[in-house]
Amino acid sequence: MELDLELSQWTIIFVTIFISFLVLWVFYVKFQGAKRRRDRLPPGPFSWPVIGNMHQLGKLPYRGLQDLSHKYGPLMYLKLGCFPTVVVSSSEMAKEFLKTHDLAFASRPTEFALVKYLAFNGIIMAPYGAHWRHVRRLCVVELLSPKRIETYRSVREDEVLDMIRSIWKKSEQGTVPVNVSNSFASLTSSIIWRILSGTKFSDELNGSGLKEILDEVTATMGIPHIGDYIPSLDWLDLQGVKRHMKSVRRVMDAAVDKMIDQHVSRNSTVNSNNHHAKGFVDVLLEMQKTATADMEITRDHIKAIIVDIYAAGTDSTTSQIEWAMSELIRNPNIAKKVQDEIESVVGNHRIVTESDLAAMEYLQCVVKETLRLYPAGPIMVPHESAEACTVGDGYLIPEKTRVVVNAWAIGRDPKVWEDPLAFKPERLKYKNVDVKGQTNFDMIPFGTGRRGCPGAQLAMGTISLALAQLWHCFDWKIEGNPSKLDMTETFGTVITRQCHLYAIPVLRMPSCL
Repeated sequence: MELDLELSQWTIIFVTIFISFLVLWVFYVKFQGAKRRRDRLPPGPFSWPVIGNMHQLGKLPYRGLQDLSHKYGPLMYLKLGCFPTVVVSSSEMAKEFLKTHDLAFASRPTEFALVKYLAFNGIIMAPYGAHWRHVRRLCVVELLSPKRIETYRSVREDEVLDMIRSIWKKSEQGTVPVNVSNSFASLTSSIIWRILSGTKFSDELNGSGLKEILDEVTATMGIPHIGDYIPSLDWLDLQGVKRHMKSVRRVMDAAVDKMIDQHVSRNSTVNSNNHHAKGFVDVLLEMQKTATADMEITRDHIKAIIVDIYAAGTDSTTSQIEWAMSELIRNPNIAKKVQDEIESVVGNHRIVTESDLAAMEYLQCVVKETLRLYPAGPIMVPHESAEACTVGDGYLIPEKTRVVVNAWAIGRDPKVWEDPLAFKPERLKYKNVDVKGQTNFDMIPFGTGRRGCPGAQLAMGTISLALAQLWHCFDWKIEGNPSKLDMTETFGTVITRQCHLYAIPVLRMPSCL
């Protein structure tokens, strides 16, 4: 009898707790919906306390956000952890945020551990303001202008040719598969390094090991940190991300200082035989001597530019060459059209140069189609609203709201692109597509507006030249059926193949070697 009474008491307690929780839950859901309507926020899924909608992103957040947009629309409101966030998933909405209201959304969130512990407050992550405008002006006007990029044409041509010869050697004259993913990574690192330093990796200047440190920096940037989304857990550093970032920052700081000091020492040495090529660091040091008060160039400015250009210019370009090669290998009919066009422009007695690329219209379509399907940054670096702003159908975006643009979803929007998942370069032959997003927002692989990537021209040229040489010099085959090539992707700082691409080169043009 006593046991039955105790069970009844516990049942009553449990039912009471459950009903109380249910009532609170209903009130919370109603409150959240009423608040959304009152504040005129965009539609979006229910967000849980603390975690918000983080659980709905999955391992590939750009896919998870696209799935949510199918239900809630191209502009939706959710919470990533504790932070209010709007997600943009269409070209029309992207135009509103990145062009119509560009200034209002030109800033960056400053709460990320990456900003606090690793970045040098450079062009990528710095909040909008005088400092950011100054650093961007240095990059756009002085370092990444079309004229400056043209001066490094020979660097790109030399490094691409070195890659071709290295691949042939590693393949043992076309008899074994080569990890071409690693070859592409080496290519982009070599090009960016030479543009920055004016030297090859093998030169004495690289004794600092800065390349390896910068590679570690880019890898560290891709590690998610719980504290970025749930500040109450930040102090715990559950994944050890902050400790790792602080450690990498100390080593990187010393290495970058050493690199700059070596350049200062080398440039001050009077030697008539010292006719080294000028890299970006040399250019910035020269500008530093004549800088005015309103265009001051400090050592921290130079550090920020070195790290940002290397981080932004290596993994992203590597991944896009890798995806383009993968699609061409599994679509041999498209690859044949590329080869025919290259041969019609270049012939079969010399290698491709950058001056040939302008005449290769179909190759450019291949590059753009790759950028459409596989933007290096499928989710653009978050923006943050500097002020409250009304967008779309009267939706109010409050101040300090994060803005996430899903470039991956925009490039695959079935309302814009027929058969959007298919790799069809021909679709771009007669379609006016501006990959920089200045006149057309149907694909924005480099972002646009004030925060658009200033290195887009350099990246496009490198990707095009690499592909042209790879397919002019070689045919390519893989073990197994090319149409069954594994195209599974993985998400980090950029979208990459889950498995490295291995392929066997078959020599077409002995003149390449």
